Amino acid sequence: MIDRYEIERKLARVLSKDLRVELDKLLNYLGDPPNLANVPAEYWQGGWKDIQKDVEPILVDTYIEAAMDLADGIGIGIDWGLANNTAANWARTNLSDLLQKMFQTTYDGVNETVPRFFTENWTIEDLTRHLERWHSPRRAEMIATTETTRAVVEGERAAVEQMTKETGIELVPIWLTANDEIAKKCPFCGPRHKQEITDGVYPPAHPRCRCMVAYEPKKVSV
Repeated sequence: MIDRYEIERKLARVLSKDLRVELDKLLNYLGDPPNLANVPAEYWQGGWKDIQKDVEPILVDTYIEAAMDLADGIGIGIDWGLANNTAANWARTNLSDLLQKMFQTTYDGVNETVPRFFTENWTIEDLTRHLERWHSPRRAEMIATTETTRAVVEGERAAVEQMTKETGIELVPIWLTANDEIAKKCPFCGPRHKQEITDGVYPPAHPRCRCMVAYEPKKVSV
């Protein structure tokens, strides 16, 4: 059975290392005193691709493992050649979108923060401490948790879709909150616990969401 927590930890370690590398790279570009003009546009437009190379294989494996677990659980066969292609395409598209947005958020934060170096008489150490907000283990952990959930859910959905195409059997998706008080008190996820998903919204519903999806045979009206 898939160990989501182990995947989260692995992904968080990789992201933490990569974000630290990006912080060092950014500080090197900025210089001392920092100058935003020193950071090449290419960095903001494509620097995220270095992170993608490290993260994508983990999400692909998670997607496939989740699909395999669900397929085994309901006793269906899966075309794993197709599943691998689907997983790779999904991970590439999802990560590109995620990391571009992440770099845009970092860009906005850096542009707001660097001027304070001069207005508040900071040292480079002060600037580094403030820029760590966008390169921290906390941010890595948040992304790791959220994207592990997304990979698991999307892998399972792919398996269900293939099963329906091959057998005609329809399964109903049921939202399950994570087994903790924080999730149960979430204003979005809490009310959905054990409810059928009818609006096309699947976990993760928010950063650090660990909700899951169960599948039940569709009831046939008599």
